[in-house]
Amino acid sequence: MEISSDYDSFIKRITRLNLYLIISSLLLIFIATISVIYLSSKLMMSAIMIFIYLIIFGINYSITNKNKKQEIIDFARLFEIDIEDDYGELKNTISMYKKGEFEKIEVSFTNKKHRRSRGFDEKGPTGGVLLSPLDKNNQRIDAMTNDRYQDISEEITAGESLLREADEKYAEMSEERWKNAESKDKDLIEAGVERLGDLVKTDWFEKNAKDGAIKELYNDED
Repeated sequence: MEISSDYDSFIKRITRLNLYLIISSLLLIFIATISVIYLSSKLMMSAIMIFIYLIIFGINYSITNKNKKQEIIDFARLFEIDIEDDYGELKNTISMYKKGEFEKIEVSFTNKKHRRSRGFDEKGPTGGVLLSPLDKNNQRIDAMTNDRYQDISEEITAGESLLREADEKYAEMSEERWKNAESKDKDLIEAGVERLGDLVKTDWFEKNAKDGAIKELYNDED
């Protein structure tokens, strides 16, 4: 399977861990069953073997689960996702990505919780200090000598890259919807054109003008 993004890579690693846990658990159960059958005449030895396999199973499960949680935490930090104790937000985002619901991903990453408001963020360029630009006490800052923001145009973060990817997918989906809507538009079909822009160039609107159309857009009380 070709990995096209960090999302796909993360899902693949989690899938591998889940498969490893399932296969190793089944293998331990199989070996334990064979051992019990082989040592069925020795009850004490069978009990000891079962106890040992239970310990191995518990250790294997704990280590695999710990690695899985660490993968989730690292992934969440990489994409600047604020995970909660139950990882609900992260699981929901992954679910939307698998379903191709890029519109919802775009919304979840641009709400107040995720977007940066640089003008009011104390980590922003102003450092949280809001002064009037016309204040006579302001000191002049020479942009040519001040290197405080020299690296401000550095490479985008993983979270910003993900958002751009979702935007591109959403743009493709929107374009397809627009073309589909134009192909079924009765007015375009009647005018014999394929695009709305071509319809505007014709005299279709003048011929089909309706008196009082603007007033109908407003309520009577307004």
